[in-house]
Amino acid sequence: MSSLPSQAQPESFERYQEQKKSFFQRWAIRLNGNADHMFNTDIDRGGKFNITRLGLNHDATFTATDKLEVVFGASFNYYNFDFSGSQGFAGLRPWRNVSVSNNNMRVKYAVNKNWGVFVMPMISYGAESGAPFWDSFTIGAMAGASYTTGPNLTVGIGGFVGSRLEQSVIGYPIGFIDWKITQSFRLTALASGARNDFGPKAELSYDLGRGFKVASSVGYELRRFRLEKKGNFERGIGEFQTLPLAGKISYTVNKHLTLNTYGGWLFDGSLELEDSSGDRIQKEDFDSAPFLGASITINL
Repeated sequence: MSSLPSQAQPESFERYQEQKKSFFQRWAIRLNGNADHMFNTDIDRGGKFNITRLGLNHDATFTATDKLEVVFGASFNYYNFDFSGSQGFAGLRPWRNVSVSNNNMRVKYAVNKNWGVFVMPMISYGAESGAPFWDSFTIGAMAGASYTTGPNLTVGIGGFVGSRLEQSVIGYPIGFIDWKITQSFRLTALASGARNDFGPKAELSYDLGRGFKVASSVGYELRRFRLEKKGNFERGIGEFQTLPLAGKISYTVNKHLTLNTYGGWLFDGSLELEDSSGDRIQKEDFDSAPFLGASITINL
């Protein structure tokens, strides 16, 4: 005799199949490696700089039940800032090699078929090579609720509260959307953009078929990091801020492998140098600059 009632509805059958999965079958893992370069651009009041970045991102999703899902996320980005010129901000040679990472755990619970709630604590690290390790961490958390109107639209609201290096606690509201406009067009907000950086982003993608997809995104990027303890600005703080506008072309080779190339411009950028107490030493804007990169995504 079958252990599954013959009158079971499709939804019940799907739940039954989910319950029969082993511990290891409940995991889905995504890895993304990327590299990009921002080309040389002018800094106000003298000097130039460019940035080379290498990144690695990881998401491990565990489906505990048909209602509960836990996602363990981690990212690491390495930046090489190359300043040139003897005048202005560049002449200070404020920092060079910087590492930024973020680790989080997102817990999602489906209250019913429409409503869901989530909470996501996180810990971040930002430091120049040689910076004091324990003075380079910040913590924060997001929480909110989502509403799904059907298979094509999910919207949500929530809030973030957290710390910044040598700054008081900050907080702000968040909103997000995942809208499948047509079979080919999709709009997402507060999702990873082409560069997989921290910060809110909105992306519009179009599925060309045969594994090809194109997308455009706009976002906000902010980095704060502790400076080395034996440099010109001992234990100070560096800040890099910009608005990236990007285009991306993706090719899905198979269900496990996707290749991406992307590029765009960084607008409204600024560089800021602070002392160890968070007091500003100097801040300068820089001209908009092009960037170009590539990434690979592996799904396990």
